[in-house]
Formats: sequence, structure tokens, C-alpha cells
Amino acid sequence: MIIDILEIPGLGKLKHVETYAYYDEPVLYCCKNAAGHLYLVVAAAANEQGEIWLFAGVSDTRLARIRSGAIDLHDAFADPEDGSLLQVTVPYGDNTELQIISVNPNQIPQNMLPMPDERLNLQTD
Repeated sequence: MIIDILEIPGLGKLKHVETYAYYDEPVLYCCKNAAGHLYLVVAAAANEQGEIWLFAGVSDTRLARIRSGAIDLHDAFADPEDGSLLQVTVPYGDNTELQIISVNPNQIPQNMLPMPDERLNLQTD
């Protein structure tokens, strides 16, 4: 998924803030919309239809705790601040639209979430 600027219905135009993991493309990153709402995003899975990404809304405080390692990446998605995640399927090819659903974290298979105790360890104010 190209992340410099992307548009997700319901979230608006998202601008890349910071990349935390990269594997041929960013697979864990932060972005924000024009209203300043932050989202932690992870590549969760891929299938024959497309790539599946999870978006968790985060406050500045929670993002700082995730960046510093105080909150592990698994819990950042398994226990999101607002109680739900957006699951975005980006189809292969240009002719089909994004599929976006709001999901309860307990509906997400564990293999789509980061591993428990996987943490960032970044200098954070």
C-alpha cells in the first residue's frame, strides 16, 4: 500500500507520519488525517483478493507509550483505545474499491496481530 498520502472513506485523507517496520514496503506505521487524528497501522495478512491492514486510532499519549515500548504492539491492536479497529482490504488491481469494516479486536485472528511482547523502543518525549 502506498502510504505517502492515501484516502480511506470514513477517515479521510491520511498522511504518513512515521514508519516503524519495513519489508519491501512499510508494514507498521503511523499516519494522521487532516483533523489530526492519529492511526497506528499494521499489515495483517494477504490473500488472493488483496492485502489486509488494521488501523487503530491512537491518542498522542498512547502513541508515545507504544513508541517507547510501554505498550506492546499486540496490545496496541488487541486492546485499542476506542474499542474497535478498522480492517481495510486493499484489493490487487486498480478496478476495485477498498473494503472497510469496523471490527471488534476479539474478532481478529491472533495470527493477524503482532506477536505478544513485540515492542518498539524509540526515543520518545
